[in-house]
Amino acid sequence: MPARWEYLVVYLKDSKVAEDNKEMDVYLDADAFTEKLNKYGQAGWELVAFTWEPDGAKAALKRPARSDREDVPE
Repeated sequence: MPARWEYLVVYLKDSKVAEDNKEMDVYLDADAFTEKLNKYGQAGWELVAFTWEPDGAKAALKRPARSDREDVPE
């Protein structure tokens, strides 16, 4: 049987802390994003795509689908 996956796309909002102070790292929230993504990883999600957006970042994740789910398409 082929592997089945479930997917999740999340938007990680930027705090915009660096907007008024151009000397600050424009990706200041990268550590906060990493922390959030680590929480998803601990829940079994694997990061498959990450894109910086104007107000944050978008991440696509996947994990093996639970075999006991009835809503998994055939």
